[in-house]
Amino acid sequence: MSELATVSTHVLDVASGKPAAGVRVTLGTRTLTTDAQGRIADLSGGGINPGSYRLLVEVGAYFGKTPHLFETIALELQLSESRHYHVPLLIAPYSCTTYRGT
Repeated sequence: MSELATVSTHVLDVASGKPAAGVRVTLGTRTLTTDAQGRIADLSGGGINPGSYRLLVEVGAYFGKTPHLFETIALELQLSESRHYHVPLLIAPYSCTTYRGT
C-alpha cells in the first residue's frame, strides 16, 4: 500500500489582524470550514495520493459587504511526496499571499 499525503491550512485576515473563521475551503471533493482560529487540520480526510489538486478558498462570503477583489482564491497544488503539506493563506480585501508552511 502506498503512503498518502495530508494537507492542512490556516487562513489569516491580515487587514484585521485576526484568524479568518468560517471560510469554506475545498480540496478535491471535500469541503470544510475554517474553525475559530482560521484552521483546518486535515483537508485530505486522512490522506490522499500524491498528485495535482486544486485548493479553493471562498473568501467573498467572509468579506461580505466589505468591498473586496477576490471571491474565490484557487491554488493549484502539486503534492509530489507522501508527506504533510501545510498551506497558510494570508488574505485582505485586495490581496492574498500563500506559501508552503511547516
